Amino acid sequence: MFGRRAKRVETSPDERRERQIEQVHSLTYALLLDVMAWFLDIREPVSESLFPDYRLPGTKDLDDPRERLRTYCSPVLLAAWEPVRSRWLERGIRVKPDFGTTATLQIEGLDGMAPPRAVARFTDRSVIERGAQRQYNSREWILTTWLRWDLGRIEDATFRLAEETDGISGNGSRDGSGR
Repeated sequence: MFGRRAKRVETSPDERRERQIEQVHSLTYALLLDVMAWFLDIREPVSESLFPDYRLPGTKDLDDPRERLRTYCSPVLLAAWEPVRSRWLERGIRVKPDFGTTATLQIEGLDGMAPPRAVARFTDRSVIERGAQRQYNSREWILTTWLRWDLGRIEDATFRLAEETDGISGNGSRDGSGR
């Protein structure tokens, strides 16, 4: 009767925004790593010592990168990428990935006024091997992701080469309109 009531702990707007940003960062980072592992047909859990920024609990323990992707990507997106992956493997393309240590990430739509979208710009210094040929890359890429309103899943994503005129945001739109 005279016992204390447990304090109700509410999340401040700043803490909520910080959690949203962390979730978008985690999804974007995981997408880049898991797509590369899927295209390279690497079947092993994500090593925490090699990839400490991979922060999707439970997901990183799955051996199959496609299974990892299924936990946080739209099935429609994975189906769209399957033919590209098949061509990649049929051609015997191998990659020694190197995406550098820095990238920029712009996030829009966390206020609920528009669908959430993240645009990451990163440098690709990977070595692509096909038979005896080697290609050393030094290119900038733009990864744009459209997320479900609750940030629980990536609904759509595109990779494209960055152009010199691209700022961090690039255009990033599906139809070139900037929407």
